[in-house]
Amino acid sequence: MVKKAKKVSDHDLDILEQQVPRHASEATYSAHLRALSANRQGILCIEGAELVRITADGTRTLLDHVKPKRRVKVGEVITVRKVAGAKADERA
Repeated sequence: MVKKAKKVSDHDLDILEQQVPRHASEATYSAHLRALSANRQGILCIEGAELVRITADGTRTLLDHVKPKRRVKVGEVITVRKVAGAKADERA
């Protein structure tokens, strides 16, 4: 049995679109908390120009200062190369 799609007004669509950033933020924060709880050693994050390890108890350990490998201009299109057949843990 095929259901017809419900027609959504432009106003309703605008309201739904305004909720996307909040939902994305909540999902990112939830993933961050799950990653912290899944790994006793903590997770690595970039904060400003620093690479830090954050543990579940909130301890932050500075590991290194980082700088961007490439300066990108606003509007510039960059191509990301794909490593064929390698999984993320094999590249690290």
